Amino acid sequence: MLDHLIRGGTVVDGTGAPGFVADVGIRDGRIVAIGQIDEPAADVIDAEGLVVTPGFVDLHTHYDAQLHWDPGATPSNVHGVTSVISGNCGFTLAPLRPEDADYTRRMMMKVEGMPLAALEQGVDWSWSSFGEYLASLDGRVAVNAGFLVGHCALRRYVMGADSVGNEATPEQIQAMVAELERAIGEGGLGFSTTLSRTHSDGDGQPVPSRWSTTEELLALCEAVGRHDGTTLEGMTD
Repeated sequence: MLDHLIRGGTVVDGTGAPGFVADVGIRDGRIVAIGQIDEPAADVIDAEGLVVTPGFVDLHTHYDAQLHWDPGATPSNVHGVTSVISGNCGFTLAPLRPEDADYTRRMMMKVEGMPLAALEQGVDWSWSSFGEYLASLDGRVAVNAGFLVGHCALRRYVMGADSVGNEATPEQIQAMVAELERAIGEGGLGFSTTLSRTHSDGDGQPVPSRWSTTEELLALCEAVGRHDGTTLEGMTD
């Protein structure tokens, strides 16, 4: 017996093939049959006139904070999104030093339009490393979620307040590279940055990544290149 039978929907399978009317049978959390299915099922869903698809992957989201108070990633979940990639545009909540939490909250309020009260009350800000941030969400969200490692967080973690208004020294660049490699080792999907003039922090200053040099950016990108399966994302000016 099947656990679930989705009957009579128009299946669009993501391969590029035209949609076709079929039943979809599910057992033990896996699709086991597609076509005309006569096997009984514990749960039957009439999908006639509806579209049946794999879950959508949203490659560019900013759910880094929201998932802490909204594990369903609303409203993406109601549009069929089952996997989200966050940490885009250089903005992540980790790595983080305790004294930088307020700066990070106000930056996210400015660049992403997140209510400051929600950031203050809906997130516990108890992590330091990127791995600790991921652990704070593990098993607590209703979507598949992956995170890039943001340049602004790396720069603030290494340089503190000097991350705004200053170029990094060679030693600071190497420290950022080391922290990025650590974060990727703990589950980060890659590196993201922004050079866009539209991105300012809570004080109205360019966000930390906008003060980076080409040498800094290349060093961080090269670090990502040493890890198979990772990726880069960036906003240009």
